[in-house]
Parts: sequence; C-alpha cells; structure tokens
Amino acid sequence: MLGRASARLRQLFPQQAGSTSPGLARWHSAVSEVNGWLVLPMGFGGERHVTTAAWHGDKVLGAAVARELQAQCVGGQDELTRRFCAAVSNEHMAAHLDQLLPLTLLTLLPPAEERAAQVHDCGTLLEACVERVHHSGGADAIEELARYLLATATDTDADASEGEGGEARARREANPKGRLLELGGSVGPAEQVGGASHSPLFRAAASLGERRLAAEGGSKKAAEKAAAAALLASAGVHAAVLPTQRLGLARTASEAVGSRASEAA
Repeated sequence: MLGRASARLRQLFPQQAGSTSPGLARWHSAVSEVNGWLVLPMGFGGERHVTTAAWHGDKVLGAAVARELQAQCVGGQDELTRRFCAAVSNEHMAAHLDQLLPLTLLTLLPPAEERAAQVHDCGTLLEACVERVHHSGGADAIEELARYLLATATDTDADASEGEGGEARARREANPKGRLLELGGSVGPAEQVGGASHSPLFRAAASLGERRLAAEGGSKKAAEKAAAAALLASAGVHAAVLPTQRLGLARTASEAVGSRASEAA
C-alpha cells in the first residue's frame, strides 16, 4: 500500500521524486515536520485561522532575506528594494511552491494550474510554514530558504510585487462575494436593520464551513460585499474591501450556540 502511494506521489510531483531541490535540503527537512492542517489557508480547504502565523512568518522571512542581501553586499536602496520585493512576492512563492514544499503538504493542495489563481493563498501557506519552522528552532533552514528565493527571483517577480498582481487578481480581490462563492461559501440576502429612509442600514451574513460572520452597509450590495470580505479575511483569504464599509465582525448567535454545543460534546 505504501509503495503504491509513493509511486502515485512521484507521478503527481515528478520534480521532487527521489531528489531534493538544490540548496533546500535543510529547509525541506524542517518543513517536512510541519502539520499541514496547521498552516493550510481556508482558500485551500483549511479549517484554521492562519493569518496570524503567516504575519509572523512574513516578518521572519523578510529579516532572513534582508540578512542575505547584506551578506551578498547588495548596495543601493532601489536595488535592495527591488530584489527584496521580488524574492518575497506571492507570485514568486506561488511559482516555486512545488520546489519549496514537501509532498506531504503538496498533496493537500489543488493542482498547480489552479493554484496560479490563488497566489495570495500560496504566500500565506509558505509564510505560515516559516513561522512553524522558526518556532521549532529552524533558523538555518529559513536562511537557506531566503537564499533560494533570492537566487530564483526574476524581474517579472519584482514587477508583479509592485501592483495588485495582475488584472485577474485585482478583479478577484474587488469581488469578495464572488471569491467566497468560488470557495463554496454563501452570502445570505441582506436585510434592513436600521437607518432612516434616505440613509438605510443593511446587514448580511456570510458563511464558509463552520465560520459565520455578519457585516453592515449602506446598501444591500455593500452589506453582502462587506460580509464576504470580513469572512474571507478571518479565514486568511485575501480580498479587498472599501475602508468606508462598516464591518460587523461579531459572530452570530447561532455560531456561538454551535461552538458551545461542540465544546460540551
């Protein structure tokens, strides 16, 4: 059984079969110990809130890349910024995910062609892995990862990191409701909860798996968009939301009751 499973993994990911990517031996050894369900974003079917871990991992990785740039004697603020942004861009990490992660993590993800439309999720995943490796004392492994990212980054990665990451990504981020529906979530119809006739206030609830959040807006569309964006943000999935939209981030009573029931069980 194990032999057949290993053969199937080699068919899915031939670039890792029987060998380790050059310069990543220590990183692969360290990240192979990471429990995938502790770092998997909701965008890839995870069930945990990983954005905090990814935030810390981003800072740890950024510091490692900065140290490597200093070790390479890279000079000039513009050149330092260009190379740094290229190395840590979501687009760059997404393009190299098959080389950066072990098979145990890659098998939890959709195919590479599908991941190409979820570069932010790819970045979140890798940054969360960095945080776990850092927590386990894998500083040398992270330094190795930083060197790899710098060595493989291109001008295209630098250009992508300067903007929204392309028109397709910009459209996806501007439509959190559509993004949520793509992931199998839902947004209930908004209902008026207050306000005057000339300035009504609407509330909508969004759900994804066991998560459920409500948000308010000055129109039904705004409330539904805000609810979807709030839920995606809580799940570690990137989506843009206008700063003027008022987000009601409190969980609904039904979720609270469900959580208490689960704890009691």
